[in-house]
Amino acid sequence: MTKPFPSQRLSPATHLYRAAAAHLRAHITKVTPERAARSLFPDDQVTPLVLRAASAPATIGDPQWAGALAVQAVEDSVMAITSLSAAAGLIQRGMKVDFGGYASIRIPGRLVDPNDAGAWVGEGQPVRVRTQRTTAGPTLTPHKLVVITSYTTEMVQSSNIEAVSRALISEATALKLDATLFGTQPDDGTTPGGILSGVTPITPAAGGGIDALIADLKALMGALVTAGAGAAPVLVTNPTQALTLKLLAGPKFDVPVLQSSSIATGTVIMVEPSSFASAFDATPEFAVAPAAALHMEDTNPVDVVAGSPTRSMFQVDSTALRMTLRAAFGMRAPHVAVVTGATW
Repeated sequence: MTKPFPSQRLSPATHLYRAAAAHLRAHITKVTPERAARSLFPDDQVTPLVLRAASAPATIGDPQWAGALAVQAVEDSVMAITSLSAAAGLIQRGMKVDFGGYASIRIPGRLVDPNDAGAWVGEGQPVRVRTQRTTAGPTLTPHKLVVITSYTTEMVQSSNIEAVSRALISEATALKLDATLFGTQPDDGTTPGGILSGVTPITPAAGGGIDALIADLKALMGALVTAGAGAAPVLVTNPTQALTLKLLAGPKFDVPVLQSSSIATGTVIMVEPSSFASAFDATPEFAVAPAAALHMEDTNPVDVVAGSPTRSMFQVDSTALRMTLRAAFGMRAPHVAVVTGATW
């Protein structure tokens, strides 16, 4: 019989999702999450440590105990959904910081003018300082991303609960990240501003086909170069445009293409990842409610008393799991361009 891999070889994200599964199983079996984790994953010595770092029964993360692991787990869990999320792909390529308990983080802007950089000087000569031309970067303030998923008792008791909970949480997180990060909405204090907020779309080339494709890509690159970028951009677009681009451009096309169904057909975004920054809190929170009533609405949820349709977790013998993660993102420089209504 093949022995399982030792726990130290598991990715940090695995321990994060195992912690979520342990909370679900604990509510069903009436034991502590740590004990549930040992029962579910007997060879895993790390997940119980993450759970033991809790400052509340359903919260993980403590910089004095398992906080370092929590930071790795959060980052790794975001990276793990790159196959589902174009936003995660951009986050992976950009600057990543963690809040570390601070209310906000000031991110430095990018130097795009050689006159603002260093200088050649002779021996004993003073070096020029051009701090007045440095562009200020964004201030990242935590915004609360909450994902609620529900599971029947049979699912929680199943040995597959880790895989099931991981899939549901990952898919929900991927969809919301994409819709928000590539949106045009300004930051309203609740939802982070999209990277397209305030960006004027470029008029697409007419006629379709390879000629229109080339013209649109040249226009996008030209906009980035004018703003001082263009060294290593990525394209983000709808899966339909992504497939068309690959078919028309051929295998030698070397600009990375990220695709997302959250982006409208005909929309093509070019962004410089090194000008993008994101921050995540190292303390994701898991809360379990076996007797809650939920408004089963994923677009405009309201109070459960006024909402419809609703579902009682008690009546359908289910358990609700809520994950809360604080995150923020922004551009260090205006190095993003977009074409809407592409004809190819």
